[in-house]
Amino acid sequence: MSRTLFALPTAALLVSLFASGPATSAAGVAAFEQVRDPQRRPVTQAQSPASDQDWCREAERNYDRDRAVFCEVRDLRESGGSRLEVLGNANGSISVTGSSRRDITVQARVVAQAVTDSAARSLARDVSVSLDNGRVRSSGPERERNHSWSVSYRIEVPSSFDVNLETSNGSLAVDGVKGRLDMESSNGSVRLTDVGGRVNARTSNGSVHVTLSGRSFDGDGMTVVTSNGSARLDIPNDFNAHLIAGTSNGSLDLDIPVTVQGRISKRIDTTLGTGGATIEVRTSNGSLRIGRR
Repeated sequence: MSRTLFALPTAALLVSLFASGPATSAAGVAAFEQVRDPQRRPVTQAQSPASDQDWCREAERNYDRDRAVFCEVRDLRESGGSRLEVLGNANGSISVTGSSRRDITVQARVVAQAVTDSAARSLARDVSVSLDNGRVRSSGPERERNHSWSVSYRIEVPSSFDVNLETSNGSLAVDGVKGRLDMESSNGSVRLTDVGGRVNARTSNGSVHVTLSGRSFDGDGMTVVTSNGSARLDIPNDFNAHLIAGTSNGSLDLDIPVTVQGRISKRIDTTLGTGGATIEVRTSNGSLRIGRR
């Protein structure tokens, strides 16, 4: 496992950098300071690729401004698996992308918050992230009021793969994967793009957005449900499927032609084109939009 550490120093150091040239840490890593809000404490990091830096900077917007935040990105890889499982994740998002590779690669963003910079850094060191036989797990000290930690994931898997994701207080996203896909978030959005197989996704408080391409769904079908949040399905004009969609409390917006028998309501059960696998998208409290891709 490799680690990418970051350091966002102070405004005074930033002035010093321009005046006397780049500073380096004890490990020989160039350091810099960026302060967007004088009332917000900066995220402590050490230098890494820009995408990792941006990912860590997101943490700054999600934590209390009166406490120190430390962020690092860890890389893990494993070959030979046929299934990805990330269960019981708390306060972190999970994004999975299908690729032509044959292994599983995981980027884990570990964010720790504490009263001081050194305490936040020490807390992050006590957080463990593992990848074993396709199972991604994190563990660490008990979370308390003055110090807490979370892990978010960016994962690549083969395009044909089974995926099981579960998080609380975080978003879920899967792009370009076909297989048995099970996803659940208690407070967070769900996004599915060009997936296939047998898909079940649910969130209790968050929006759901499904985007599909091609002429039909490549698999057995899909069920995507939210209790409180908007729902959106974007499909091509000539898509073939059995479509079930509805909202209990919210508006219904259709941007594609559909045939409905009987009374028009906020629930649709219809055949698109020549029919096909069942695509079901529902919300209990929120707007529903079926649009064109």
